[in-house]
Amino acid sequence: MQRDFDLVVTILGALRDSDAASLSAQDIKTAVAEDNESLELICHHMNLLADAGLVKHIETSGNWRITWKGYDALEQDEDDEDDMEDEE
Repeated sequence: MQRDFDLVVTILGALRDSDAASLSAQDIKTAVAEDNESLELICHHMNLLADAGLVKHIETSGNWRITWKGYDALEQDEDDEDDMEDEE
């Protein structure tokens, strides 16, 4: 299964923008539903994000939350996009 960077950014954004402190995998799938991604693909990317330290799985609830490192990565991506727009 291939890593999809756009999906990674979308997942991090959904976690950051949520009113809740954490979300279930199904909540995350719903938040990115416009992309019609499968739950299996979402879970695969959640595990990749966890491996990178960008999200954390909360064992007691089974939910996921964004980490400090995840916020930083998302901000860096947004800064990179702004820099690209400035160059055009």
